Amino acid sequence: MNLFKRILCGFLAALLLLSACACAETTDPADNDTGAQSSAEETAEETLGEPLEIADTRYDGKELVFLTREQAEWTTREIYAEKENFTESNISEAVYKRNDKILQNYGVTIKEFKVPVDNQNGEIQKAVTAGGASEFQAVISPVWVATSATTNGLIWNLNSVETSSLDFSKSWWDSKLIEGTTLNDMAFFATGDLLTADNDATFVMMFNKKIAEENNLPNLYQMVENKEWTFDKLYEYEQLPVFDKGGDGKLDFDTDVAGFAMTDDVYYSLLYAGGVTVVSKDKETGDPVYALDVEKAQLIAEKARQIFANDLIINLTKETSASMKEVGQTCFGEGHALFLGEVLQCVERMRGYDVDFGVLPYPLYDTDQASYYHMMHTTGSVVSIPRNIKSDIEYVSSMIEAMAYHSKTTLTRQYYEVNLTTKYAKDKESGPMIDLILETRVFDLAYYYSWGNVVSTVANALHAESNTSVASSSKKFNSNVNSLIKRTLSTIEKKYK
Repeated sequence: MNLFKRILCGFLAALLLLSACACAETTDPADNDTGAQSSAEETAEETLGEPLEIADTRYDGKELVFLTREQAEWTTREIYAEKENFTESNISEAVYKRNDKILQNYGVTIKEFKVPVDNQNGEIQKAVTAGGASEFQAVISPVWVATSATTNGLIWNLNSVETSSLDFSKSWWDSKLIEGTTLNDMAFFATGDLLTADNDATFVMMFNKKIAEENNLPNLYQMVENKEWTFDKLYEYEQLPVFDKGGDGKLDFDTDVAGFAMTDDVYYSLLYAGGVTVVSKDKETGDPVYALDVEKAQLIAEKARQIFANDLIINLTKETSASMKEVGQTCFGEGHALFLGEVLQCVERMRGYDVDFGVLPYPLYDTDQASYYHMMHTTGSVVSIPRNIKSDIEYVSSMIEAMAYHSKTTLTRQYYEVNLTTKYAKDKESGPMIDLILETRVFDLAYYYSWGNVVSTVANALHAESNTSVASSSKKFNSNVNSLIKRTLSTIEKKYK
């Protein structure tokens, strides 16, 4: 059962229980409501998945402090919230409820130590070098911070005996990230229901329903389900609404209509959507190896150059009149593009605009492709534990496990509520689309560790004006990437003896 359906089933179970309680006689309505709500939440948790399996221990009076990041719209919001500061989206309310469960069940208070994102590596380094107690016991950071901390030997191997409370086989963890980023059988960071910024940093497509209807597009959701949503269909449909008001051959984000508005990261997204990765895991050893299908990558590039033709798209990265965030919101939010390629966070950003939109996965290369595929940007959040945490490692890991578990019925449920809501209505059909997107993410180590800049080289071949041959560029990739892989593995082996 996918995430959207699990959440829906749990929510319905809670509603049924509340209805039953409402029909019962009671002498104190207030007490009855409180009990009913508590029972409903417990029933919903049982419905949503497997049980939490950690030691039944109380740590009354202890605090668990997370190092979190300050970074504009990417500022960490999933770890700590105060009751008086609930936001309109109610994400903060969900965080507060989750943390209150931890306090009530284990006596632990959740706090955060927030610093500018560029300072996070320095704070981790300082804590580990000093040893002993520090201002924080766990870290929420973007992937690029976590990979740097990994190669510098600053964070725990989460597959160790000491961190066995973290059960990555459970549904509240993203097992694909663990599988994709494990090195030498060691996992250094994780994500799942504990966080939302990993979802926010996942690339999706959005479509303007009004423009789609005006151009007689078929039911795109049904096309996705039937695996008919392909590169060719994207190219066909994006040509239909194009309108160059000024007739100058350049589509403007605030006056014209484009088939596809996107950022430079969409070149990466379409590359992975086509079903290739630069690095994969050897089936025998589990070690990462260079595995780019050069022929397939070249075919993807050729189709991409059609899709990204300058007379069909608006590249938001190249607009300099305002910030890219503001340009993107204006362009899509005010009806100047049929499709928008951006991160899932943009769905929430569009809630204030008068645009009826839906969420789609990136298309298949063709109908023979086995699955849709998606990428998470390196700004996506993960959790890790600094290596100065020693005597408290079991406590820290078990509380992170408990937080991830309780996030399923609080944070994740509210996250879906937010992302299925436009300004005026809910688009429930986008729920299964978001499920599909998050379930089909690929985690290419070459991208996250920037091995030889191979991923960016191949992605650049997708530009409309590019005449780069992936085949000719790839001749140097094999030895270069495999050499960098060996160097990284050797470094990690020395750091984690």
